[in-house]
Amino acid sequence: MSICELKGVGKDYGSGAALVSALKSIDLTIHAGEFTVFMGPSGSGKTTLLNQVGCLDVPTRGTVHLEGTDVGSLGQRDLAQLRAKRIGFIFQSFNLIPVLTAQENVELALQLSGFSGDMKKAASDMLDSVGLAEFKRRLPNQMSGGQQQRVAIARALVKNPALVIADEPTANLDSKTGAQILDIMRDMNEKMGVTFIFSTHDPMVMERAKRIVVLKDGELHEDRTQTQAGA
Repeated sequence: MSICELKGVGKDYGSGAALVSALKSIDLTIHAGEFTVFMGPSGSGKTTLLNQVGCLDVPTRGTVHLEGTDVGSLGQRDLAQLRAKRIGFIFQSFNLIPVLTAQENVELALQLSGFSGDMKKAASDMLDSVGLAEFKRRLPNQMSGGQQQRVAIARALVKNPALVIADEPTANLDSKTGAQILDIMRDMNEKMGVTFIFSTHDPMVMERAKRIVVLKDGELHEDRTQTQAGA
């Protein structure tokens, strides 16, 4: 099943002599359950592409459809609602709210998505699933980087999003902790069918990916499937 479809997507910045085409006519389909990496050198367009898939930006040309909705037809308020309800985000800097506990950070994601069930239980269960049963009442500054990233994973997944966008999720972690974080995400991908899209330079992420999309100078340079994801 298709989650996100990009057709002829181009993205320009600036104008006139200063015009830069960050993306040039990208055609790409993301399917449910994928564990996909966007990679390429600096300036290749991978972050711009990630922003298109994550509905953080709209294309200059072409169309982006998320679960059948034309993202370009939405206003800023509707775009924000779409992100809050259907997309989870994991960033390298964690982006947790410092005055909220781990439990409260995850509950906030549910509130913003319009969740109508038992928020405390849903947040608690998700923190349990990422190995933070004993850390729910801690503030971000009372946790290690790896623990904070686990909170960010729980926050992204608790609302049952269509897909999760992970932008350099291991960049601020040591290699051992980064591997543990990646294994948590891959486990959730395999057992729960969560769709993950990464932008990264980290070889550990690329080893675990099921699909690798390579960008070069704003164009789709390579799109390959890995039959055996690395351990």
